[in-house]
Amino acid sequence: MANNLTNCPVCGVKASLKCGGCKNVVYCGKEHQKIHWKKEHKNNCKCFEISSDPVLGRYLRATKDIKQGDVILRESPLIYGPKITSYPMCLGCHKILPIPLNLNDFYKCSKCTWPLCGPQCEKSPQHIEECKVMHEKKFISTITASKTPKKESAYCTILPLRCIMMKKLNPNGYKQFTSLQDHLEERINTPLYKILKSNLVTFVKTILNLQDSDENEILKTAAILDTNSFEIRQPKNNIKIRALYPSSAMISHDCVPNTKHIFDDDLNIIFLATVDIPKGGTICTSYTQPLKSTLLRQEHLRQAKCFDCTCKRCMDPTELGTYCGAILCSKCKVGKIISTNTSDKNAPWKCELCPHQIPAKQIAWGNTAIQKEIENLDKKSPKDFEEFIVKYQDTLHEKNTHILQIKYALTQLYGNVEKFLLHELNSAAVKRKIDLCMELLDIADIFDPGLSNFRGLLLLDLQEIMALQTKNEFNEGLITKEDTQEKLMESMALLQEAVNILKVQPELVDMLQNKVENLSKSIEMNE
Repeated sequence: MANNLTNCPVCGVKASLKCGGCKNVVYCGKEHQKIHWKKEHKNNCKCFEISSDPVLGRYLRATKDIKQGDVILRESPLIYGPKITSYPMCLGCHKILPIPLNLNDFYKCSKCTWPLCGPQCEKSPQHIEECKVMHEKKFISTITASKTPKKESAYCTILPLRCIMMKKLNPNGYKQFTSLQDHLEERINTPLYKILKSNLVTFVKTILNLQDSDENEILKTAAILDTNSFEIRQPKNNIKIRALYPSSAMISHDCVPNTKHIFDDDLNIIFLATVDIPKGGTICTSYTQPLKSTLLRQEHLRQAKCFDCTCKRCMDPTELGTYCGAILCSKCKVGKIISTNTSDKNAPWKCELCPHQIPAKQIAWGNTAIQKEIENLDKKSPKDFEEFIVKYQDTLHEKNTHILQIKYALTQLYGNVEKFLLHELNSAAVKRKIDLCMELLDIADIFDPGLSNFRGLLLLDLQEIMALQTKNEFNEGLITKEDTQEKLMESMALLQEAVNILKVQPELVDMLQNKVENLSKSIEMNE
């Protein structure tokens, strides 16, 4: 199954020659680029422009109608490196380092002493310049291997250092970097920035003696990264880093996004439309989790991105009719208690049907307590999660944010943990998982619609459990062969929809292909 984002659209082979206009399509050569231009790409090249808004700031606006599934933007990273804390990793290829089997420690760079994969990574373009600086200042890394690896805070210095070094190594890139928002004023007095002020600034100015950067510039560098960088996870390559993409950083946030993004093997970020976007529409992504309520999303956005969201979902106290943040009224037992003003986090909450009110602080405290309770649940026990739902049935309605998070967790537990593996599930557990998947798909259609990964993964789970139910019912003599064939075809339709959504993710391609082949064999055997 070819990845259609890294292959020539004319012949289908893996390609790397990008369209010079939109940089969203790759070709195997000039001839096929010319053919594709005449055939269709002339009308599709670049579909956005940078606009400005008092609330959104700079953002991307669609310059034509964008169809669901279209590639909107493909961009290579301006710079990338470790997150603020990281398990020991190679500064050359950025892979998390495995625990050495027969050695006492990791391989260390012969010059700067940071852990690396081996001698070959000492010559990595990502590492050479920083290595020179640290070697000249006789810096010695203290990161060592242990049987129980822990995250190292020393990595907080590497990516900011790379950004600061761009000033001389890549002046144009540095200009792009410093043009991005930093929100340093909001961050400067936070616990994290007090630590960075001590550790990062000391590392750059005192240990490395880079005197051309003052304290404010160093902290601003960290703040630009925190505001604009994207986290990259590539399980196949064991890479967990963050990277900065200047154009992608200008895509605005919305709690009901119209795009999703993926990363290819070369760390390029690729944005695709999950729904149709009309000409003039705002191209948006989401920095939050769809099942979180407005209070929880806003808290995360203030802490991580330093802004208050004013999207349609955030401004609606019913959260688009789902009442995701609401609780059941303890007085009338029927109404739901919602915020009287979503723009004011201190506004009281009131029942829609009776006069009962609750202070905003009490709602926030309740959310915090319940979140902690969820975190302490046994992650291998569906029973604990089911009991949580029963425990709060008189307080939290079926679409409350905490209940939705529990239900999503249950879809992952049923079929994947000991004593509840697929072949061990009884008919009640199978039906339960089907019901949960279908309920969450209805929520996904509201909060993360179209070709979203959330929908795709739910569809993948649903088709698998439905196919299992069908086989079990046939083996038990509950349905006919014809009914079995019909139900398996329904599962195949769900699987095909999931494949259409998830096929753009390189790490899922082989798994999706196997699922299609296995289900196809089941259908053929039943004919």
